Amino acid sequence: LKLPPLESYPDYKEALKEKECFTYKLGQALIKANKTWYKGGYVKMWFEIRSLKSEIKKGLR
Repeated sequence: LKLPPLESYPDYKEALKEKECFTYKLGQALIKANKTWYKGGYVKMWFEIRSLKSEIKKGLR
């Protein structure tokens, strides 16, 4: 079974827009932190969340 390329799906552009959403990025940070918890992943996540918040605040202005 061969799937068509992702670009050919009708909601591809909508999915790309959703990937830039704050909640999507927050979820990515949580998954990444959980995978590297033994290397301080949750501490790194704290700083990543802070940078995401400042990025969102800049975007709103």
